[in-house]
Amino acid sequence: MYEILSKSMKNPILKGTLILTITGLLTRFFGFYNRIFLSNLIGAKELGIYQLVFPVYMIIFSFTTLGNELALTRITSEYVGRNENKSAQTFFKICLFYNIVLGMCSATVLYFFADEISLKILNTDSCGNCLKVICLGIPFMAAKGAIHGYFLGLERSDVHGISDFIEQIAKIGGVYLLATFIAVKNSHHASFAIIGIVIGEIISFIYSAIMLLINNKCKQNIYGQSIKTTTAFSIFLKESMPLTANRFAITLLQGIEAVLIPSMLLAYYNDSSISLSVYGIFTGMAFPFIMFPATITNSLSVMLMPAVSSASSGLKNDYLSKLCERSIRFCLLIGLFFGVTFYIFGNSIGTLIFNNKEAGIFLYRLSFLCPLIYLATTQASALNGLGLATHNLILTILSTAIRLSFILTTIPKIGMKGYVVGLFVSYLFLTYASLNKLKKNVIFELKMLRDIIVPFAFFLITGVVTYIFYDILTAHLNNMLRLPILLASLLLYGTVCFVCFGIRLVKHPC
Repeated sequence: MYEILSKSMKNPILKGTLILTITGLLTRFFGFYNRIFLSNLIGAKELGIYQLVFPVYMIIFSFTTLGNELALTRITSEYVGRNENKSAQTFFKICLFYNIVLGMCSATVLYFFADEISLKILNTDSCGNCLKVICLGIPFMAAKGAIHGYFLGLERSDVHGISDFIEQIAKIGGVYLLATFIAVKNSHHASFAIIGIVIGEIISFIYSAIMLLINNKCKQNIYGQSIKTTTAFSIFLKESMPLTANRFAITLLQGIEAVLIPSMLLAYYNDSSISLSVYGIFTGMAFPFIMFPATITNSLSVMLMPAVSSASSGLKNDYLSKLCERSIRFCLLIGLFFGVTFYIFGNSIGTLIFNNKEAGIFLYRLSFLCPLIYLATTQASALNGLGLATHNLILTILSTAIRLSFILTTIPKIGMKGYVVGLFVSYLFLTYASLNKLKKNVIFELKMLRDIIVPFAFFLITGVVTYIFYDILTAHLNNMLRLPILLASLLLYGTVCFVCFGIRLVKHPC
């Protein structure tokens, strides 16, 4: 087992996925702690104001950084794969300059229109100062994004992962130190907590910049001609604009979803307290739990795009086929495993971890989404690596439009059941359409028996047997004693499934 894992770690995709998964899980854990810490520090009302700022921040992030970062990753991987390292550096410099300009312009506009955005869009006069404070971190966020995109193109996922982890630690540590020396508990406004975001962005940027300087010093003797700056800028814009539009559209539409769902629930329940409670259980407990395993597939998708781009530009068709096939098979296994897990153990997880039966019911209903959600992310990354970002954008918009139609038509009639059905239909469409487009561009084979029926049957039988033993052991125990037994049962179940199925993919990652 050790020899297999040791050999597999030499594969850059698997190694990068592991690094991003570990740092991603740690970052999520500290992020959860940060929410608890802030709720005690600034109080529930100010925490609500703090949360209201995030949709604006994420829209700016998607506009100034995310699409450009993905484009640079793909371009860097492609040109490094062709041994044109100087051209790759030219693209990085263009992206860095472009991101900084966009970041500074966005920060300036946000600063001067902060009060109007707070009043007219966020419907409160309390967010103006928060928006002005967060402007300070936007240029650092944008510059850091360019550095991360460049390193991911070089298959250096460690810089991205560690930088995100440092950002989270600096965010918490900065606010803690300020709180210790400046004031006492519950005397702070939400803008005080926003300072933590700015501190996190600056500290993580400094780390990323240091790693860039070290990398450039180690590779200062790079020979060969570089692409012309004007040509490089044209290529970069052609790559980045569809990706930016895609991410911007997703963020914007998700914001619309977040606003519409509570309104439609109010129409169903005719009670604002109940509708907000149901919305909170779904968005704050059940859905984040379903998305938690997506840390693994998201990490894979980050590493997959540059690998697909490099293989495609180098005409390595056999490698490209194996890469896509193994990645999709891996995501199918992850999706089927967690889908069965939430289907069987969902009610117990909701009751014991969240102390909420309704959260368990949502986990059970959302379990069918797992294979589709995890597959969709990876397939989108592969399509971006093939230069099909525009096609991705169209599919994403259509998928989101399906969800919005279900929100408007079904939630007022049948509640959150309608939204769950809408999620399933939209992700089914997105997954099928993405897979169909991918198979038209890359030759690979998926077998129904090997990749779906056999693992699903094994996971289901093993899961049911595990649950029966768990139920027998905990029949007369209270919830406090049942929780560790549940966790041990899930660990045993996961280990057996990994040994029987996952180890083969780890042994031959691509």
